[in-house]
Amino acid sequence: MTDYPDKGYPHTADEARDFLDSLTFDEDAPEPVLPGPDTPVTVLRTVRLPYAMDQRIRAEADHRGVSMSDLIRDFLTIELAALDDDTPISRADARRALSAALANLSPVQRHPR
Repeated sequence: MTDYPDKGYPHTADEARDFLDSLTFDEDAPEPVLPGPDTPVTVLRTVRLPYAMDQRIRAEADHRGVSMSDLIRDFLTIELAALDDDTPISRADARRALSAALANLSPVQRHPR
């Protein structure tokens, strides 16, 4: 075979024939188990990320000992769950609710020692 950047792959009919003739088959090898009909389907998505974000995700995945794909999938799952349980409120409503909650605390609860 010639020395192409993808060396190891045949590029001519003769090289392909030589390659195929060199293969051996094991008739006793177990057949692979195929996924069942209830196996979840996954979809590949290409997403462009800023370099700094990519590096942060890579570092966090390394720190957790998981793949970047698993970490990104976890992040998306968490955010989607938050969206399902979240009802947007205005900042003014949030301040009123916090002020009312603080007003109902006893003096000891307001300033713990």
